Amino acid sequence: MVEGSLSRRYARALFQLAAEAGREAEVGQEISRYAEVYTTSALIRVVSNRALAARARKNVVIEVARSVGLSSLTIHFLSLLVDRDRVGLLPSIASRYRRLLDEAKGRVEARVVAAALLSRDMMERVRVALQSISGKEVILHEETDPGLIGGVRIELEGRVYDGSVRTQLEKMKQRIERGY
Repeated sequence: MVEGSLSRRYARALFQLAAEAGREAEVGQEISRYAEVYTTSALIRVVSNRALAARARKNVVIEVARSVGLSSLTIHFLSLLVDRDRVGLLPSIASRYRRLLDEAKGRVEARVVAAALLSRDMMERVRVALQSISGKEVILHEETDPGLIGGVRIELEGRVYDGSVRTQLEKMKQRIERGY
């Protein structure tokens, strides 16, 4: 089975359990926080070390989860991942869980890439425009790419809206080369 479908399954299962407990947002924060600890510390090396017994790896995961202050639901979920040798999927599971939570709350994430940082007013105008396109609350993530020269490139729900000067110049170049 493909890694993406596995992480989607685990995220969906965790989300359903959290929803039954009425704690979707809290569990989402916990799983994201643990994924951050997992990927930015020595924990990833310890948990993936086959020289350690499975029980020892599981104890490490549980103790770290307790020290971070996670709920029993999240700790049990992490235990299951260790038992099934799926802890490596944790960053992907956290990302997919966040998407499920956003979907349930009527939110969507969008990435705005511009040659330079946009003003707050411009970002708000972009947010309003994207909300009218998607019909959902939009969470913007801004990035800069000086190579765009000017304009913006927006990624929203798998679609790319590219109004960058670089892309316009490339299109002109292609038309000229084809003789149009």
